[in-house]
Amino acid sequence: MPNFTFIIRFTLRKPKAGVTHEEQEFTHYTEAWDAFRTFAEHTSRAMYSRIDLTEYDWNEHRSATIATLKLSK
Repeated sequence: MPNFTFIIRFTLRKPKAGVTHEEQEFTHYTEAWDAFRTFAEHTSRAMYSRIDLTEYDWNEHRSATIATLKLSK
């Protein structure tokens, strides 16, 4: 089991039936950053209001925010 999990959380601009966000998980830092950067485009703002990249430390049982992208309408 990896020591860290990297999570990208996409906050939906228009939530559906109680679902306010979507998530993708990665075990490698560089893969998570590459995926995060993929969504740093103006086309993402139609679907998402915010995108967060966080790191979960399984040894310490804590989360830390690495990056946040707030998208205006």
